Amino acid sequence: MKKVAEKLRTQAAAMQAIADCDGLKGKYADDLGDKARGLGRRLDLAEDRYREVKGHLNGWADDMETAQRRADRALGDAKDAQRTIDAHKPDGAPDQGLSKESGEDEQDDDPAVKRAKEDLEAARTKLNSAVSFYSERADHFAGKIRSSIDDDMKDSWWNDFKAWVADADWLTTLADVLSNISTVLTFIAIFFPAVGGLAALIAGVIFAIHLIQAMTGNGSWFDVLTDVAAFKMARNGVKAAKAVKGLQKEARSVAQGLTKQAEKRAATRASAPRRAAVGGKASRLHRAADAQKARAAARQVEKNPLPEVRQAEKAKALGDKDMAQQLKDIRRLRGEYPGSPQLQGAASEAERQLSVSRANWGASTALDLGGRVGDETSSTYTNAKGHMTAPLLSQW
Repeated sequence: MKKVAEKLRTQAAAMQAIADCDGLKGKYADDLGDKARGLGRRLDLAEDRYREVKGHLNGWADDMETAQRRADRALGDAKDAQRTIDAHKPDGAPDQGLSKESGEDEQDDDPAVKRAKEDLEAARTKLNSAVSFYSERADHFAGKIRSSIDDDMKDSWWNDFKAWVADADWLTTLADVLSNISTVLTFIAIFFPAVGGLAALIAGVIFAIHLIQAMTGNGSWFDVLTDVAAFKMARNGVKAAKAVKGLQKEARSVAQGLTKQAEKRAATRASAPRRAAVGGKASRLHRAADAQKARAAARQVEKNPLPEVRQAEKAKALGDKDMAQQLKDIRRLRGEYPGSPQLQGAASEAERQLSVSRANWGASTALDLGGRVGDETSSTYTNAKGHMTAPLLSQW
């Protein structure tokens, strides 16, 4: 407190010197002088606060030492009294320690023991008096410190909010607990995508806590950046899964058209001699039947269930069974129509989206786990995060 007060006094004088300088001319000099003068006054107010509080703490320290000496003397008297009591205790008698209930026996008739017990009670009284003195002086100096900081240097609502966040240790605890839950839910969401929404909601709460702490100077902006990066990567993984689903639907639509065309061509070749023989109305009926058969074959392509997948195929899709089935279905359709550039393109894009999903989920998980390990084991990592701490809207 004393050193800070001295530094503030020095800086306030320097600001006043700048404000009073006559060697600078122009509008910038007037503006600089006004701001230096205003800052100097605020530094003066801060210096008064630190200087007064320093004096109160000095007085509090003296009274703490007085209370400690009184307590030490009480302890010494209690030990001397107890040694006297123990020395007059019959062999084999139970040790009563500092208990008030020593019972009525021959030892109580010894004058030395009686005086020792009286001294022991007196020591307890001295200790209670020292504790009362300590508490009374604590309240006294706490009041004086509150009075000293109730000055013209008023804190803004933002400074009050920053102080509240600084004292809210439960926010950090909540963020840590939610982070652990989010990590678990992220893994579960790979196998049960419906859980992904809850994981995203918890990630949003964690981001809000880290953002508030960073804005108030009580947390690192690095945590905010990693939250954003992890959320973006997780979102990219979800988008990749949706893209594969869309490609699978597109591939089935293309396969329906190709199947319909193939069935029509096959039916036309098979029934051409028959239509030529019957001619007229019968020929038209044959063509209608061929078209209906082609449409039925196309509808069957759409109704076919997704293929079953092995564990290895599921693992390649990060445990997402739906994605694994959709990929296998696209590959199957590509194999059935190897000449279709649309199906070839859909298969290639699905493979790319699978790689995107793997990369983003892997990077998101690595970022999360890496941050946890760094916080626990690396002082360099912790120090680097500390360098990225800066409050917004600071008064000073």
